[in-house]
Amino acid sequence: MSDPRSDWSVSKRRKKIHKDNHNGFLHSKLSLKSTKSKSDIKNFPYNPIRLGEYSLSSDRTFSNGATIPSFKDQIKLPINLNHGFKDWVDGSSVPTLDALFEWVRENNFVLNNVSLITYRGLLKKIAVTKQDIYKNDWCVRLSKIHSTIIMDEVETNAQKIKQDNATEQQRKFQYYGHQFEKEILDCSSDEKENDIVVTSKIGRFRCLLAAEVDGKDKEGNLVEIKTHRSMQNDYHRRAFEKGKLLNTYLQCYLVGINYTFFGFRDQKGFITHTKGYSLPNIEQRCAKEWKKDTIMWFLNEVLEWAFDQIETGKLYHLHYSREDYIQLNQVQNENYLPGWFIDYTNKCYENAD
Repeated sequence: MSDPRSDWSVSKRRKKIHKDNHNGFLHSKLSLKSTKSKSDIKNFPYNPIRLGEYSLSSDRTFSNGATIPSFKDQIKLPINLNHGFKDWVDGSSVPTLDALFEWVRENNFVLNNVSLITYRGLLKKIAVTKQDIYKNDWCVRLSKIHSTIIMDEVETNAQKIKQDNATEQQRKFQYYGHQFEKEILDCSSDEKENDIVVTSKIGRFRCLLAAEVDGKDKEGNLVEIKTHRSMQNDYHRRAFEKGKLLNTYLQCYLVGINYTFFGFRDQKGFITHTKGYSLPNIEQRCAKEWKKDTIMWFLNEVLEWAFDQIETGKLYHLHYSREDYIQLNQVQNENYLPGWFIDYTNKCYENAD
């Protein structure tokens, strides 16, 4: 019997890929219709290992190490998620990799055998492209230092318009997750962002990933915390499985978090009941809607297609705009990486020679 992974590689070589070099710049498209959703492929090899953590204060000051909050001893229901909303200022912005770069320097982490440095959330966006019921567009910026690729986020026009024109109800939905965490976790008065750093391999690429984490249970297990509307019928439940559970699962799986905790809210914004799901629970429940291994093979396929085309010293945008293809475009170079980080990476490679 042939190795299914070999069959996958053959299918990749047959893909419809359009390339041109307009004005000397690479422009390439990967047709989503030509990617193979190989349901017979199983057991995508993936084993993330946690290396450390860091925290960021409210003014984004970096600290090496983190104190991840635990669940409170008791959670009293119902929980009013609207509490404090009127005074809330959304401080979210497009994340940068600066904090992960700081962690690398603080821990003298060697980069010469790292293929990709990025955030967990960007890989999740790429991975769910074909399955995404929300049809979210995305754009990431790619640059290469020696053999190490840096991937960070670029805000799309659609994302900016959506954020600028958010209704009060949409802003409430953003706030609800923040408020739910405050209600069920023993958080300090100085609210910090806590991130873990993991290493993993996606196909032939060794990755260094950072991911914001919410809290941990009394046994010390990391837990991803979410809110969702209460489900009243089969349509609601299926949408939950195809949307929120898929995205939550991948958020956890990519960095080795095994547990999730959901608060289900009514139409007035009150949490009326809660439920915890382990990743095996989610996989079993959603088996008819999506398969984790198929999604991971797709992610690997996109990374191979893109990374095999980019060159050191050039800048690229990899993006999806709700079309039936993903684009890789070379763009005008810009000096956005910290000079000290470029020097640090160069030294890692020089010392390895």
